[in-house]
Amino acid sequence: MTPTRPGTLLGLVAVFVVLGYLLLDLAYGSLPPLPLYAPVTLVLLAIVEAGMARVIRDRLSGAAQARQAAELAASPRPLHPLQVARAAVLAKASSTTGAVLLGGYAGVFAWTLPRRDALALADRDAAVAGFSVLASLGVVVAALLLERACRTSDEPGRR
Repeated sequence: MTPTRPGTLLGLVAVFVVLGYLLLDLAYGSLPPLPLYAPVTLVLLAIVEAGMARVIRDRLSGAAQARQAAELAASPRPLHPLQVARAAVLAKASSTTGAVLLGGYAGVFAWTLPRRDALALADRDAAVAGFSVLASLGVVVAALLLERACRTSDEPGRR
């Protein structure tokens, strides 16, 4: 599996900004309002992935073993290679999904922000879309950190 390329993610963001904007331009009145708690799910996913990245990085580097050995006089079980592979697949999927959501919510935000005074729900939708943009960006960053933590030292591109 190759590392996620930032250019691919930026391309997805750009395409979905345009699609989100055009969708709202064509059908804003017939769409339901954005759910208020949409950003919460994304924030929770970003927190979980960032935590996984830290745990995997520490366990693969041995830093956690040294710290816990001093505390417990026993090192933790090593990670199974399939656990790391599953985390890498989750990271790859999450970075792509986060980029798509980032673009879509940015398109919604760009469409609703200038129309806050003219449309009743545009103010609320702009706020939800703005928070969702930030939360989606958090998912992308956490997923990239998790993907980086899953790399071994002999893989190309490892820094």
